[in-house]
Amino acid sequence: MPKSTAAEWLLARLTTPDRAAAILGDLTEMAATRGRLWFIAAYLRTLITLGWRTPVGFVIAIASGTFLCRAVPTWLMNHRVHSLIHLGIGIHGKYNPQFWTFNLTMLMAQALFFVMPFVLIRFGLRNRLTQLACALFLIALPFYTFVLMWVSSTLCALAIAVALLLPLWRRPLIVLVATCIPTVALRILQFLWTAGMVHGLHIFRWHVFFDYFWRFPIVFTIYRTTSFTLAAVVCLYLSRRLLQRRPASDRTTA
Repeated sequence: MPKSTAAEWLLARLTTPDRAAAILGDLTEMAATRGRLWFIAAYLRTLITLGWRTPVGFVIAIASGTFLCRAVPTWLMNHRVHSLIHLGIGIHGKYNPQFWTFNLTMLMAQALFFVMPFVLIRFGLRNRLTQLACALFLIALPFYTFVLMWVSSTLCALAIAVALLLPLWRRPLIVLVATCIPTVALRILQFLWTAGMVHGLHIFRWHVFFDYFWRFPIVFTIYRTTSFTLAAVVCLYLSRRLLQRRPASDRTTA
């Protein structure tokens, strides 16, 4: 099998290898009569047509994640902190089983504020990764009502268990979990800052660490953007490796 050219490799980053080879073949064939300049212009138009979803999805996901980073901690501290403490989700409830169940649901919902818009725009609603992300987001979102907390947490656990058991959804779940890890790390840091501000948490000098973050907002902005960028890179890489069909020539090669 001949090696793909750089032009075909770039197209394959935006679509399937089979489709990239077909597109480049058509452009090359038409360029024989229309010239090299036409080929370059047509190739660039094709890149834009195939690739606009990634940057647009990333920008919208960044906006969604930034809104969450700014709005949710303030809302929790001003309206729901006491409820969190009484329900065992606060830092003093770390030995309560509810602490782990509820916080995992909360972290997943917060991570999906970035991941769900990104995969929805990048891959479309027909993609299984998008469908799984949207389903988990809708199930976890009622958690913030603090009325359906047990229902939301239980349904999230059941949905994840079912996805693990079904081969059709297992790989999308792996991609989704790996994508959420950088954003979950961000949410954990911000949760610790919120807990430190409310409860006076001074272990491991966390208060010094977060004072530094909030006195220099550019540091937190860089960290947030970096974590979201890593999440997008992980999502694109794993979706191509685990979810994308291999070329027919690769499947038929002995």
